Amino acid sequence: MSKLIFDIKRIIKEGDWFRDNHGRYLLFRGVNFASRSKLPPYLPIAPLDVSHINYVELQEEIKNVGKHLDHLKDLGFNVIRLLIMWKALEPVPNPHLDELLPEAKIYLDMIKVIIDKLRERRLFVILDFHQDIAHEICGGDGFPDWALANDESHLKPITSPLLDIQKRTWYLSYYINHLVKRTLRSFWNNSLINTEFNLENYPVRTHLEKTIGQTVKYLDQLYGDVEGPIIIGVEPFNEPHQVGLDRNDFESRFLREFYINVFNEIRKVDDKVFIFIEPRADWNVNMLPQISSVIDLTKEPLLKEIESSSIDNNLIFNQGEISTFLPTDSEFLESFKEQGVFSFHYYDPQTISRSLVNLADDMNKKKMEWPSLFQKMKKEAVVRNLIPFLTEFGSSNDWKNLQTNLEPIEVYKREQTRAYMDLQFKQIEDFLLNSAYWNFDLYNTEDEKDNWNLENFSILDSTRDLPNYDIVARPYPICSSAKPKLLFFDLKSRYATIMLEGQVQEDKPTIIYIPAKYHYPSFRTRATSSEIQWIKLEQLLYWYPDKNKQFNQIIIAPEQDLDINILPAQARELLNDTIYTFIFN
Repeated sequence: MSKLIFDIKRIIKEGDWFRDNHGRYLLFRGVNFASRSKLPPYLPIAPLDVSHINYVELQEEIKNVGKHLDHLKDLGFNVIRLLIMWKALEPVPNPHLDELLPEAKIYLDMIKVIIDKLRERRLFVILDFHQDIAHEICGGDGFPDWALANDESHLKPITSPLLDIQKRTWYLSYYINHLVKRTLRSFWNNSLINTEFNLENYPVRTHLEKTIGQTVKYLDQLYGDVEGPIIIGVEPFNEPHQVGLDRNDFESRFLREFYINVFNEIRKVDDKVFIFIEPRADWNVNMLPQISSVIDLTKEPLLKEIESSSIDNNLIFNQGEISTFLPTDSEFLESFKEQGVFSFHYYDPQTISRSLVNLADDMNKKKMEWPSLFQKMKKEAVVRNLIPFLTEFGSSNDWKNLQTNLEPIEVYKREQTRAYMDLQFKQIEDFLLNSAYWNFDLYNTEDEKDNWNLENFSILDSTRDLPNYDIVARPYPICSSAKPKLLFFDLKSRYATIMLEGQVQEDKPTIIYIPAKYHYPSFRTRATSSEIQWIKLEQLLYWYPDKNKQFNQIIIAPEQDLDINILPAQARELLNDTIYTFIFN
């Protein structure tokens, strides 16, 4: 079993950074583990043809996929955003909210088996209470059957297969699907009517709030003090949507109350775990007015309408002003001062809308636009004294046949998938963000892709190969002995630079993931200090920066003469101090 690099119980929050007990700055880089969890039995490891699985069958399947799970560690990930489903935890209304249902305990026992396998691979976990457009009957996931808003005037629809266009535009259901809107409004108002289950004015939101707290308590009890948990945080709700409620009121009142209640439930049982709070789902996406009169999604002419649109092929989406109304008052932020994380997602709306009609987007334009967008998104975390964490971003593998106009260097192969992915990771590096890619799915298939609404974002393809491993596996500092100032990686040359600023903490090393398996069979380092140790088996470089320097730097490159013109300006300015050279094989 790989040794965990730091003790999760002793991580603290300092401003917008995670810090370990030695004062080192921490960066989390991970992936969502993921789409298979949206289908019964709501686990990321289970054959596609089963809807129920027992302990023995789960263990057998883990053995079958074990070598593929190893990719998670090999790619340098140190955190997993692990999807869990409310529907699996509370399939029927729980009459005693101070304890979990028996079904929930069985489900969490299975979750623990998977978490243990992640721990063996030196991975921490964020528990993501996931939902998309509420329920499977709407083409989504997450909510139990009893949490649907059904009454005599609004009967549960009879399900029928969705057309491809309905699957690919599932997110429009937040605006046009009445069952989705009623269900989510009932949830946020904490008052549900469901005649099928004889529920009236039922406190549906309270049930999830209490279930989250009891889930944390149960997992803490399973682990106890001996093993120690690897659960770094809890995300109470994926992509909360206002479904027609006033945006300001939704975030400043409904989300505020929900997050405070969840915080209080978790704090009853655990005062260390971090709370990941999300703004409303479309806070960084502007939905155009046309959405209210969008063409019937059962008709394929929708695609022709998008294609012929006079607004740059963006009938559905347009890049809008970034705006969130999550509270900034001291009373709210005081609750999250010690363990608050700002969880946000970003998928470029123009790229997605153009992909509906198989049109490539302008990657040169993204190269110009994204830095200011990411700066604004990070700022919303920083002004709230929260740690910014990009918990979802990704590129569809279906875009690989779209030819982008980004500079035609060989490494991109002019494929939009690869160009988009690399530009995303560059923002993460430029803004020193914690991040989790969407997604890692063991069961991607050629026909159904991620097996959820024809999405095809998995870094594992249908053969369980890693077609874009070189973009995903990038050097980064897991623990930094001084505050990170610069993180740079150039995919073509494989040059990487890490710069630290300020006082060096204690005598503990900066620990850097080096993707030797994918980029560096041998490599050369140049650094401002001479104490460096290479742990090849773990792909970890231990570097001790110079305590007497205000700025420390290490450059990683293939074993060859250094072309300093590739390095960013800040790195070139420090080259006179970057004099210690080592070669590692």
